[in-house]
This record gives sequence, C-alpha cells and structure tokens, in this order.
Amino acid sequence: MIDIDVVYNEDCVVGMQKLPDNSIDLIVTSPPYNIGVKYDIFDDFRPWSEYYAWCKQWLTECYRVLKPDGRFCLNHYFSCGTSETRSAPLLNLHCICTEIGFKHHGLAVWGDITLTKYQAWGSWLSASAPYVNSPYEAILIQYKDHWKKDRKGVTQITPKEFMESCSGVWKLPTEKNRSGCPAPFPIALASRCIRLLSYEGDIVLEPFMGSGTTPVAAKQNKRYYIGYEISKAYFDQSTSRLSQKNMSDWTEQPESDLPTG
Repeated sequence: MIDIDVVYNEDCVVGMQKLPDNSIDLIVTSPPYNIGVKYDIFDDFRPWSEYYAWCKQWLTECYRVLKPDGRFCLNHYFSCGTSETRSAPLLNLHCICTEIGFKHHGLAVWGDITLTKYQAWGSWLSASAPYVNSPYEAILIQYKDHWKKDRKGVTQITPKEFMESCSGVWKLPTEKNRSGCPAPFPIALASRCIRLLSYEGDIVLEPFMGSGTTPVAAKQNKRYYIGYEISKAYFDQSTSRLSQKNMSDWTEQPESDLPTG
C-alpha cells in the first residue's frame, strides 16, 4: 500500500526510500539549480562535483519508484558551459539519468526571463566583457522501461495544447512569486506535463515541492500526489495552498496573457 494525496516535511532522498518499488506513474520536478538562489536552509552554491553526486542520489530513488511505464519530467536551466564555474547541468543530468537506467524520450524548451536576475551584466555598456544571459529552461522527458502506457485512461488535454506540447517549444507564463519560496515555476508547466503524460487517477510525485506547485496542479487535474519539501516554511506554504477549497488564485494564466515569439 502507498499513501496518496500527502506531502512530507522531509528530505526527498530519505522520504522516497520509504516508497515501494514501481509505485509512481509520473514525476514532475525542478530541483535547486546550484546558481546561488537564497533558499532558507538549502545551500544552492556547491562545487559542481558535489551537486551532481547529490543529484545521483535522488535520481536513483526516482528511477526505483517509477512504474515500468512511468515518466519523468526534469526541469532545469539551459547552459552549454563545461567549466567548474559554468556547468551544463541539463546535459550532465541527462548523462546521470542514462547511467542510472532512464531512457530518453524528448526535450521541451521554454523561456523564463526571471533567470536573468541571477546573472551578472559583465562590462556594463562596454564591449570589454559583456555577459549574454540565456533565459531558457528545458524539461528533460524520460521514462523507465517502456514509453507506451500499460493501460488506457482519461486525460483532459485539448488538441491545441497537445500539438504545442509535442512541438517541443512551450509558451508558458512566468510564475508570480506569491509565496516565500524564491524559485517557483509556472503551474502551467506542471499542469502540461501532467495532462500530456498521465491519466486521471495516476500518482504524481514531486521530490522538491517548494511552494506546492506540482501537487496543486495534480489536484486540479484529478491526479493523486505525493510531495517532499525539506524547508518547514515552504512546506507550510504548500499545505496551506493544498487545503484551500478555492484554488482560483493558483490557476494557469489565460492564453492571451502568455508571452509570444
């Protein structure tokens, strides 16, 4: 048996070790990026070797708990850097996932202009040494044993959203920071992954819950959820969101409000 529609104030590696093998339908997550975001208790600026060793720990647990037809959506920022100070996290995480056993399905890209606030300008108004920001993130879409689902089910995705989702270029709104968590990601991102890659009644896992975006999206889309968050403050915000009977303040922006181009 597995408890569903629950969130835990617990380190995700410790928490996931308590879950049975082959029990989760979909994982949607965006871990800390290791770029110096000021979380309340988490160190987001480690040596990259240490960061990737930690990632391998929780990715191994993610792989174990997924069902054979389970899917995994990993959101991270895009960079082609290879040095110790400018790593290429998505590429390196992809390599770690492959080593663990994940199979690659695809990559969806979206623009997040809020990333620029974590970067420097370099030489201001000078050709000396300007820094060009790359305000893009990508969702690495992987699976465990086989891509095709083992059963048929009900989903709510529209033809338009399905076509855009499969194009690999997603137009998503930037999430307003309506909570204390400094790095929220759009509820539209979690909802799209959930509608595209799971059925109603599936179990969605979020190892890095933050302010609860993925569990809220799962609840809104008639999926069950399990979430972990190490920060007591962010955990309390998540449980508060999930307890609200009216979640209208956390719904996705209408299409007219989405960025174009």
